[in-house]
Amino acid sequence: MEPVLSQPGSLDEDGFLVEMSTWSRDVAEELAVRNDLAPLTEDHWLIIDYVRKYYVVHGHGPPIVKIAKETGMSSERICTLFPCGVGRGCYRLAGLPRPSGCL
Repeated sequence: MEPVLSQPGSLDEDGFLVEMSTWSRDVAEELAVRNDLAPLTEDHWLIIDYVRKYYVVHGHGPPIVKIAKETGMSSERICTLFPCGVGRGCYRLAGLPRPSGCL
């Protein structure tokens, strides 16, 4: 089977998955490579997994303050892991839709 990201229309114009259901850890790894965030570490996965679970419950991604509080990581550490920002980095790798207001 052809990898998800090589299928036409799998990503929107900003590099976010069009269909959240196509997300997998392999897709996240490929997105990390495409966005210069590879290799993903245990810290990356802790945040990605938290963000995905939060989205399922709340219908939107959590703010960085909430991520920091719930994961025990500092905002500075999160920004080091996702230097392009939580919305453009973490949400993208977690397969979430592009957040409103995210350029």
